[in-house]
Amino acid sequence: MKWGIDKDGWYFILFSSKLFYVDFLGVLLVLSIILTVINLLSKKELERKPNPFISDDPVLLKGDDKLNYHKRAAKIVEYLERSNFKNSFTIGIVGPWGNGKSSLISLIEEKLEEKSNEHTIHLKFLPYLNHSETDIISEFFKQLSTEINKYSGRLSNQFLSYSDKLLKLYKNKSISEFFKPNSSLFSDSSSYDTYKKINDTLNQLDKKYIVFIDDLDRLSNNEVLQVLKLVRNTANFKNFIFLIALDKDYVLESLLVKNDIADHTFVDKFFQLEVYLPEIEKSQLKTDFIGLLKQTDLGFEREFFRNVEACIFKEDNLFDDYISNYRGVKRLVNQLVFDFKSLPDELDTNDFLNFTYLKMTFPYAIKFLNNNWSTIIPYNPETNLCELVETENDSDKSDAFKEMRRYRVFHLNQKLNIDFSKYEISKDIDKETKINETNNLTKQQNILLIKTLIVLFGKENITDSHTSIKFENNLRKLLQQKIQEKDLSEVKFKSIFNFHNDFENLNKLLNEGHTNSILNRLAYFNTIDKDEALKAIIILLYIFNDAEFYSFNSTSVWNMLSEYIVRQLKLKIGNNDFWTDNNKPNIWKYIVSEFIDKDNFKLKSKIQFLALISESRIRLDFSDWGTTEDDLKDLSLSLYKKLLDDKQNNLWDIHDYSFYHAYHDVRKFHTADKINPITIDFWSKNDITLLCAQMTQNDAWTTKMLKTSDYAAQLFESKYKYKQFINKKLTNPITSELKEYVQFLELESYTDFSRYIRFEFLSFNLIKQKLQRVIDFNNLAQDEAETIIEIVLKSDNKDLWNITYTDMNTDVISGFIELRRYNIGGTLFTFIRLQSGNYHKSIPEMFQHYKEMLSNNNINSKIDSEQKSITVDDSDESIKIISVQPTSYDSKIKLR
Repeated sequence: MKWGIDKDGWYFILFSSKLFYVDFLGVLLVLSIILTVINLLSKKELERKPNPFISDDPVLLKGDDKLNYHKRAAKIVEYLERSNFKNSFTIGIVGPWGNGKSSLISLIEEKLEEKSNEHTIHLKFLPYLNHSETDIISEFFKQLSTEINKYSGRLSNQFLSYSDKLLKLYKNKSISEFFKPNSSLFSDSSSYDTYKKINDTLNQLDKKYIVFIDDLDRLSNNEVLQVLKLVRNTANFKNFIFLIALDKDYVLESLLVKNDIADHTFVDKFFQLEVYLPEIEKSQLKTDFIGLLKQTDLGFEREFFRNVEACIFKEDNLFDDYISNYRGVKRLVNQLVFDFKSLPDELDTNDFLNFTYLKMTFPYAIKFLNNNWSTIIPYNPETNLCELVETENDSDKSDAFKEMRRYRVFHLNQKLNIDFSKYEISKDIDKETKINETNNLTKQQNILLIKTLIVLFGKENITDSHTSIKFENNLRKLLQQKIQEKDLSEVKFKSIFNFHNDFENLNKLLNEGHTNSILNRLAYFNTIDKDEALKAIIILLYIFNDAEFYSFNSTSVWNMLSEYIVRQLKLKIGNNDFWTDNNKPNIWKYIVSEFIDKDNFKLKSKIQFLALISESRIRLDFSDWGTTEDDLKDLSLSLYKKLLDDKQNNLWDIHDYSFYHAYHDVRKFHTADKINPITIDFWSKNDITLLCAQMTQNDAWTTKMLKTSDYAAQLFESKYKYKQFINKKLTNPITSELKEYVQFLELESYTDFSRYIRFEFLSFNLIKQKLQRVIDFNNLAQDEAETIIEIVLKSDNKDLWNITYTDMNTDVISGFIELRRYNIGGTLFTFIRLQSGNYHKSIPEMFQHYKEMLSNNNINSKIDSEQKSITVDDSDESIKIISVQPTSYDSKIKLR
């Protein structure tokens, strides 16, 4: 906008021939309105989305009160307003866990807030928020003092003073003493005076004080007693009314178990009135459960929601046994919401609900079943399902006796009639024994646990097999409690049993990342189709063959295979074994034809497989596989020779140790005199550079301390013979790598091959690659031996040799660490380790020390800096440095 003389005052400036600059303000205004509308719509969309979970907050508003507790709250408030007490008065809000005690307290508070009676002061004290028993009294009076300060600063200070005196008074007294009639509580006149002054002030104020104490059953035994002491003794003031919420049965049981009280009547003396909240009707709980479930995401899963609604009213649904209060209802809703997405493709809703009850109440039972399912609920070939083992037929017992046993032990949900004597897991439950000694459960809890297992896995569950929890895939998913990102459908799982085009279907699924899913399925797999049973073995061996490629440990896959064989051998068709001594050989024939004889499987995997069979012979005999030990011995040797032939002039990578693993696996069947000669012959025909590199072993957490692997002694009988073999194999001219390695071997032999030595390879690239892998794998940013120097001395006689270790310590030699002496066939060596930072001083000090020691023995000597030695006068005998590692320090030696 601009003022123009030639215009009528102010006018708008043109941006172009058709647009004014002011038009841009209109555009910005329109955009702002659009963005505001979008923001409001998105907020409304978020508001429309249901909360995924139901909180366990107490009822705060009358509209949320499903049990009509607001009427009870109104009645209690009415009585409280009309009441007037000379001392404190205690009301117990009593009910089982989750029955709405906190909600009733909240509704009473709401009623008091509505009335805003200036003569009534109320506060809520939560003792479970304190950290110790003594905190309960101090925190109560601090909170009370803060609230009272609004009305009387004097009374507020009196409460704080009273609290301090009480804490000092109680410091050395037992809790139980405060409940005795002749308690010495008020023996201190100052405490009693303060108590009287508080009551006098309360009379003057003429107010009523209501204290709400919630969740008494969250406290420890001593804390419970401390709260009771508070309401009876320490806060026994005029017109103080305490409303305490507690599960009385739980509190009594807890105190009795710890012998804190003599009998059940102990708690009664603390309460002048108990408002009992009865157990909620099951029909009401079911109605509210459906209502809450509808408010969650599952309300939109219409088929599932309808199924749940129908199932909770079925006779074989255990809702009535497990859900007894609103807290249980909310927990069940939240659990279903959380677990729904990880459900098997097709699972009977009633089975899912019963399993959820079990998981919520007895979580340890899920772990136990997962580890022992093949024993507790083994595969039943007649139904193709996993079911509880039934007892032998009790032909000698009358039906009347069975009925008596059934009636005696069953006293839960009377709608469902279960014969506990029918199953092995429950046949002795009626005996008068302390069942809880084995699992810390009461007899009632054990009965419920076993009842649930029968409802889920007994003959009583007649759900269609593919949707039943007894179907192995459904059972597996529920017991493993895993959310599988790449779960297998039944169709895809069945496709891996088609071996067409060299396991095309199996290989495709493995490459797509389904290895874990396949193994999980096979961990629970059983079948009475012999062809399918044998193919399952080969599928596991296929994965076993390339386990590391699929990020699995081959031994883990083997364990799964052996577990599968055990399950198969347990199968019975009627009273007959599925696998007999006559048809077990078919197992081994199939393994040989489809695994051992196939060239697409690795020789090392085949050898390892045979070794694992030998290792597990106690659990699974050779005959269980349909073979003999002699056959496996011959086969392992044959496979090992074939491996040697394949590796001839075709050596492997420095980081590949499968050759040595194969050697150890074959040794499970054969002695050294059988295997060592053919292995040594192999190395005599091949380049030994790789052997030397792989026989070099580093100490833990360092790549600077090295030794020869013990495998060399196993193969060549001793490390000395290994050294002889290497020297014999050296070519002329010798490579710089092997020349360096021979120096290492020679130096190590001076220790009798008994310890790691300090050595750095500068030319041997394969060893350097190997050690770099160790550094990278272990993240060795700092090597603990980096600052260590090791020198080797050779002494010409024992007197000189003894001098090399006499009085050697840090007081004499700067940076001294340790020394070792070795007599190798009369040749005398001393290995000394020093700190590199003191090297320039330590070597001269060491030789000077030797010279003084010789002088003390009346032996004259001279130090030869060039030869790095000290020599006895008129003699060729000396102590000489023959090695310094790292070699870079050798040139730094300067002897004075």
